[in-house]
Amino acid sequence: MNEARSDAAHDCRPVIPDGGWVAVSAAGENLLDAIAADPQGTLLATDVDGTLAPIVEDPAQAAVPDQGRESLAVLDGRLGSQAVITGRPVARAAEMLRAHRPGLEHLVLLGLYGDECFDPASGRLQVPEPPAVVERARRDLQDAVDRAIEENPELAGAMVEDKSSSVALHTRRARDRAAAWQVLAPVARRLGEDLALTVEEGREVVELKAFQTSKADALNRLLAQHHPRVLVMCGDDLGDLPAMGVVQRWIAGGRCGARVVSYSAEQPQVAQTADVLCDGPAGVAALLAEIGARLT
Repeated sequence: MNEARSDAAHDCRPVIPDGGWVAVSAAGENLLDAIAADPQGTLLATDVDGTLAPIVEDPAQAAVPDQGRESLAVLDGRLGSQAVITGRPVARAAEMLRAHRPGLEHLVLLGLYGDECFDPASGRLQVPEPPAVVERARRDLQDAVDRAIEENPELAGAMVEDKSSSVALHTRRARDRAAAWQVLAPVARRLGEDLALTVEEGREVVELKAFQTSKADALNRLLAQHHPRVLVMCGDDLGDLPAMGVVQRWIAGGRCGARVVSYSAEQPQVAQTADVLCDGPAGVAALLAEIGARLT
């Protein structure tokens, strides 16, 4: 039996088993039975970073562990529809999931919050042309980061990521992470406002987006395409909250579904939306594996 996490008492949330999960609402308690009763009527959507893949200092090094990938592969074709909704470009998400390998032939990839789409059934890849303003944002943000590091070497390690249709500031790798966030996050926000870009914040990340698409938009598009009867969304960060809101309204309408949250001490407020709380990506993988076991 898994030893339970003991750091939960201070925030009054339920104790999550190490590497496991716990239902925290009636919807969460009914989730496995609802999926087992109607697997082909189920739509499972999930974030990647922090949900399937552990957060790492260098985003270029992030990857979905074998446990998470295998749990998705077991569900592939057994559920009515599966999708990844991520702020990453589709190509990078595919690398993290090793989607070129057998086992994920039915997994739809929605990148850049749904602006990019790869549908394995048709083999169609949709990638919009990034506006010129994104390159200006990348250049100006990089200049600002370079100047800040020159003035304060403790900010070294902060980095700018080019994501084609968006650009992101990461402060996790800085020598002084707290100082880097305090100094650079406001700079990124102001730049986004000045260039009329959409500002999206996450775990030590500020992203400037050319398009206003949210994960809620992406999830609603999937609902319109697949018409599920059971809806599940897995996430961990602020950018997942709009999609969690879609599921909340779905459940409030008397339908089956659940909001699955990969718990992070960095964004504890996301846990307040949960029907199921997981101990990070390992807990999400354990939940998906248990769903797979019910279906096999």
